[in-house]
Amino acid sequence: MTDTALLEVPAATRPRWGLAGAVYDLVVTVGFATPFTAPVLLGATRWIHDALGLPGARLPEFDAAAVMFVSLFGTVVTMWAIARILRPAPVLIAIDTAGRAAFALWMTWALLNGQSTTVVVFLIGEVLWLVLQFSGLWRLRRR
Repeated sequence: MTDTALLEVPAATRPRWGLAGAVYDLVVTVGFATPFTAPVLLGATRWIHDALGLPGARLPEFDAAAVMFVSLFGTVVTMWAIARILRPAPVLIAIDTAGRAAFALWMTWALLNGQSTTVVVFLIGEVLWLVLQFSGLWRLRRR
């Protein structure tokens, strides 16, 4: 098997949920990909926290260094989503599914350490796509 064979995606082996999860990731993270748009989304998160009177710590104002790291995260996840949209290969979806488990763990850690419950919206998305992608990969493996 060649290295490129891992990225070849015959129609019969495309995990549908993996492609849909990549589109979800693109929509959710593209706004975090620049230092011009990320502060707007972070500000919206603070506004929602305040407007709903949610428990947990309100997201702080970020300085330029923190916004840079948020934008790096947003850029990497956006590029990763595009890669999976263009090549929804089972190996990439499996890697992404493991990443979702890690993201869900870090979000849970943040919540347990007093972060605003606005994180729950992102946590629900991660767990939902983790389960859907895992079930799709499981079904594909059983074929």
